[in-house]
Amino acid sequence: MKGFPKTLKTREDYYNCLAMVAAGELAAGDLLAKIEGAEAQRYMHCAVADVAVERKAVTLVYCDEAAVGMKFVAGGVSGTVQAVTHVQSDEAKERKETGNDRTVLTLSKAVAADCTVVALETAETVSGMTKDDIASLKGVLKQYE
Repeated sequence: MKGFPKTLKTREDYYNCLAMVAAGELAAGDLLAKIEGAEAQRYMHCAVADVAVERKAVTLVYCDEAAVGMKFVAGGVSGTVQAVTHVQSDEAKERKETGNDRTVLTLSKAVAADCTVVALETAETVSGMTKDDIASLKGVLKQYE
């Protein structure tokens, strides 16, 4: 195989590329970028409209997919969603709109006061790789950078 594969669909594809990196046929940085792209697919990124004073609750632009028990990442903080409530913002009430336009998440850990995005985990695996597989691949790639 010459050059970088156009698609990587399975765990084995990533490990085959790792072998190609070890053989000097692929650049480690290129594979790392693909792995990080795959890792990002595990999450749905939600815009934060407001962070509560105690920082354990955030208000998002409406997110119907949010559910209790989901894992989240916000900056360097990760944890689980403890409660989900869909509400209508004051702005929507003033416009006399019906329906909810915000989602309030109660989190297991406090986030930064300036948090702008919360990533909710939607899949535990991507391309057949778990979080541990991804961490292993990234760890091995460090020696080739």
